[in-house]
Formats: sequence, C-alpha cells, structure tokens
Amino acid sequence: MLATLARADPDVAPANAEEILESLPPKLATRLDREHVVMLEGQDRGHRDDMIHALVIFERPRNEVIRYLIQGPRQIEFRPELREARLVEEFDRGQVIHYEMRMMLMRIEYQARHGWDFETGQVWWSLDPSFDNDFAKLEGRWEVRALGPRRSLARFGTLIDVGSALPAFVQDMTTRSKLPEAMQNVRRWVDSGGTYRP
Repeated sequence: MLATLARADPDVAPANAEEILESLPPKLATRLDREHVVMLEGQDRGHRDDMIHALVIFERPRNEVIRYLIQGPRQIEFRPELREARLVEEFDRGQVIHYEMRMMLMRIEYQARHGWDFETGQVWWSLDPSFDNDFAKLEGRWEVRALGPRRSLARFGTLIDVGSALPAFVQDMTTRSKLPEAMQNVRRWVDSGGTYRP
C-alpha cells in the first residue's frame, strides 16, 4: 500500500554524511558548518537537475530528525505561509495531508502523499492525484544521514510548479528566494524539539 502513496528516489546514493561533506568544495563546507543550511545551486551532481537542492545540519540524532520530518500536520508550526495542514489519511509508513497556503496574495490548496523509510533515512512527498490540486507539480524528499551520535546531515530536494497562475520566472525567483529561510525554519523547529516558531 505504501507504493500507492509515494515512492523513494531509486537513484539516491548510499553515501554517508562524512563522504557527502568531503565531496563539497571547501568554501561551501565551511559555510554549511557555520550556517547549518546551504543551497546547492547546480552543485548537487547525481540528482535530478529540475529540483532545487539544499544541505542541512541538524543538532539532533538521525532517527529523531526523521520523526520530526514525518509529522506533516505540524508543518504549520514552522511554515508561516500555511493556513492549514490537516491529516486526511494515515498509513503504516505514510500519510496524506491537505494543505492550504498563501503565495503572493494567492490562496493555494493541495494534498500531498508523504512516505518514509527509517532504514534508508528517506522522507518523500508528491501531489495526491485524487485531489484537484492548485499546484501543477510538487515533489520532494529528505535524505537524512547520521553525522556522529548527536547530529545529522540531510540533503533536501524539491520541485514546485504552480502552473499557469504565476509566470515561470516569477515562480522560480520566489521559490529560490524563500527556500533558504524555509530550510532555516525547519532546522530550528527540529533542533528545538518542535518548540521554535518563526
């Protein structure tokens, strides 16, 4: 039944956190260590080119990070643009969440199918095709790796297409400008044990 919800990325390399960090250019690795979030503009080789990528260091153990990331309805706590994040269905390793948000004065409604696999450290999502979504396309994933006993390194990727409601260049500019702040918000929320609010 999980396969009907969403699926993991079959092309994910099983690299550990240390290998990922060693593969980064030195300046980017230094910035990641200092800021805990870096966007990977065209630097995430081995992953899909149409997705926007980031690396995030969490100050929590790997499984704890995953436990927070799979709490879909709680996204409303760290995503100020959300007006609603409601659980529609729940499965063994997945859920369907209904979202309502504001984006550039537009009200957008969509449902996403979320799935996860603790063994591989992956969390993924895509639009629920059974719902009349305002997004033309939405998909994404987290790949979480242990970075020592108390920290984690996560690779994030997302693809968002609002469709004809916004010109492509405006949508791309908005996504790229807001994503670093969104990544910091989720990092602070997870690191605070779910108490941080932007």
